[in-house]
Amino acid sequence: MIESFTYNRFLQSSRTMGGTKNDNPDQVHLSFGYPYSDLFPIQELAEAARQATFEQGRSALHYFGGPAISYLPSWVSGRLEKIGIQVPVEQIKITIGAAHAIEVMARILCNVEDEVWVEDPSFFGAIRMFNLAGASTIRPFEIDSNGILIEPLQVELERRVQAGEALPKLLYVMPNYQNPTGVSLSVERRKQLAALAKKYGFYILEDDAYLELNYTNKFVPAIHTFAPDHVIHIGTFSKIIGPGVRLGWAVVPPALLKFVQQFMSGSQTNPYMQEIVSTYLQNNDFQSYLDGVNAHYKDQRDTMVHALVNTFGDLIEVEIPQGGFFLSVRFTQPTDVVQLTQIAEQHGVSVLNGSAFYANREGRNTIRLCFTYCSKERIVVGIQRLYEAYQQLN
Repeated sequence: MIESFTYNRFLQSSRTMGGTKNDNPDQVHLSFGYPYSDLFPIQELAEAARQATFEQGRSALHYFGGPAISYLPSWVSGRLEKIGIQVPVEQIKITIGAAHAIEVMARILCNVEDEVWVEDPSFFGAIRMFNLAGASTIRPFEIDSNGILIEPLQVELERRVQAGEALPKLLYVMPNYQNPTGVSLSVERRKQLAALAKKYGFYILEDDAYLELNYTNKFVPAIHTFAPDHVIHIGTFSKIIGPGVRLGWAVVPPALLKFVQQFMSGSQTNPYMQEIVSTYLQNNDFQSYLDGVNAHYKDQRDTMVHALVNTFGDLIEVEIPQGGFFLSVRFTQPTDVVQLTQIAEQHGVSVLNGSAFYANREGRNTIRLCFTYCSKERIVVGIQRLYEAYQQLN
């Protein structure tokens, strides 16, 4: 037994990924950032798995895969055209979900002396990966209802140039329906971020995991569109088909391709599942399926917003997201959200306190709620239990 072993320091301080210790079957889980299980295309995937296995199994079950290895990047390329991304399919690398894409890029780009800049609040899973990759500093920058504020970025970049200090290696942003706030980055700010990346020579990691969960069907250009050589755009099938498929992608700038290929060398990413998903996409009307998913989630979002407003009234402020999984609730009076989440757990509802997403862990009177995982009926029950917990706290 090794008793004096020193592990990676960031493993010991990593934040939990948003769950609950309560195993009560009546618990309402508004903390889980999960899709609604009843929407998974079970029958269609079962048929795709059968067909893929019998028709392409001998290649798909091997290290380098079958026809899907070329089909899936091509399919992704077609989907990304609506946000202005047009690149050779060779630049689209299939990954084990968006989290894997973040990890790959972090490990390629980050050295121990490097800084990564992030939104504040930001997805804590990404921050953990940057830490594990060796980034010495995670620097947060405030966001508002239009996304990350540009002026503080610009001022700090110019200050560092004048002082001869190191510039950031990477800026991490979620441009659409950000986790945890649900806000989206305005087109003007996308252009401004791209211009800063080109001027000061850093990369932007554009995490577009929720791109397809768009409840308005109105799309705006990706940041990648304005600075393709400085932006890594990533996405995932986890939110639109199911997390269990463990597939995502990264649109990699040409200068980074050789490093990505070195990092991922040896075999293809999950070639058997690529074959199943490719067969599913070829056999079914994916857009029709996605339209149904978005209609369902929009209805669940509206249910949660109405329940919050009707229950809490002017005790809270809620910005309604136009897509994604989450909304952020801000209490108008000073509230110990850490204690609130603990009391809520006892009342039978799990929520995430905002401190998990802020670099300084202040929380700023906020909690994050997921409206996609539970049914509408359970959402209403959960919000009522949350209100009871709030009343007990105050």
